[in-house]
Amino acid sequence: MKNMYFILLVIVLILGILFAGACNENKEDLIKAAQEGIQQASQDLKDAHAEYDKDWQKFKNDAELKILDNERKIAEFKVEIKTAGKKFKVKYEKQVAILEQKNIDLKKKISEYKYEGKNKWEEFKKEFNDDVDIVAKALNEIFETND
Repeated sequence: MKNMYFILLVIVLILGILFAGACNENKEDLIKAAQEGIQQASQDLKDAHAEYDKDWQKFKNDAELKILDNERKIAEFKVEIKTAGKKFKVKYEKQVAILEQKNIDLKKKISEYKYEGKNKWEEFKKEFNDDVDIVAKALNEIFETND
């Protein structure tokens, strides 16, 4: 009977050692998998940031060109206003001043933008492009009615 308890005890110890070893291997595998996941996530974040930086620079350059074009049109129109008659001045001076202020606001908005996530970035781009297009369209309409 003592031998039977002894054999049973040895079997339980062997099973315990095997189970503990298997658990340690699983823990090590889990830790390794988690570390790989962290490295992949870190690389994905770097890639996303690099993509955003590239997109931001292109967007900013395009926006600045549009704003400069608006400034050029405003300057041209101001020259025309100075040489025009009083009726023309009264009609367009205020409109040009409003559009000039909107253009200044756009320039400020682009220079102060801070990234707050992809959704906010997409929303900002759409809203900003719409605002720039509104100013450009209004300037073009003034030029068309003036001609």
